[in-house]
Amino acid sequence: MVKIYHAIQELEATGIVTAGVSLRHGGVSRSPYASLNLAEHVGDDPNAVAANRAILFQKTGLTHLRYCRQVHGTDVINVVDQALPTPTLPPEADALVTTQRDVALAIFTADCVPIFIVDVTTPAIGIAHAGWRGTLARIAVNTLARMETLFGTVATNCHIHLGPSIQKCCYTVSTELLTQFTDHFGSTVASGTNLNLQSANVNQLVEVGIAPAAISVSPFCTACRTDLFYSHRAENGQTGRMLSFIKLNLSTDT
Repeated sequence: MVKIYHAIQELEATGIVTAGVSLRHGGVSRSPYASLNLAEHVGDDPNAVAANRAILFQKTGLTHLRYCRQVHGTDVINVVDQALPTPTLPPEADALVTTQRDVALAIFTADCVPIFIVDVTTPAIGIAHAGWRGTLARIAVNTLARMETLFGTVATNCHIHLGPSIQKCCYTVSTELLTQFTDHFGSTVASGTNLNLQSANVNQLVEVGIAPAAISVSPFCTACRTDLFYSHRAENGQTGRMLSFIKLNLSTDT
């Protein structure tokens, strides 16, 4: 049987969420989107995307997705009901948060870092899309701040996971961009001419009070592992998207 998603066990161990990242196999899309592309905006056949989502729903038990039109910014949407996505174009944002149960928040990636946030006390959840622009603009911290304002979330009550994304082994960037990152996040984010996006996001989260032990990072590099994941860089921009999702379960111990 083809495995179509990877469960985030570090977060599911809290007992209050279902969380995962889709893989690239087990769907119906054709090359260059083969085969479980879940994004509508990359040029794939919409019917194939719909069929792929139905496959994901069947395997995961999800029923609806709440997502946004990602623009590499820092806006955060509070999902308060069943309103997203809208019948027309989804609103622009790069993070979603909620306290609603059984509402799956989702983002699409193919190298960018999916950041999952679980506030185990409130309880509340968030998910953010962090490419280099979003990371430099501190989308992870902005999402936490929004959760604090909306829900009273406290950093010390949170568990964070950084999902599969391009890692320092494959992420060569310009000297100018690398300098911006080291100026903001310290020398640990640089590895020669390569950028460590994971380290940059971890550093900013620790700065605002997240315990290092409460942050887990996927070992998978999307650019190295195109057998499992889509990679925008490794596949020259012509590829599909994985879907990262998280929802508060209907029944929790909180």
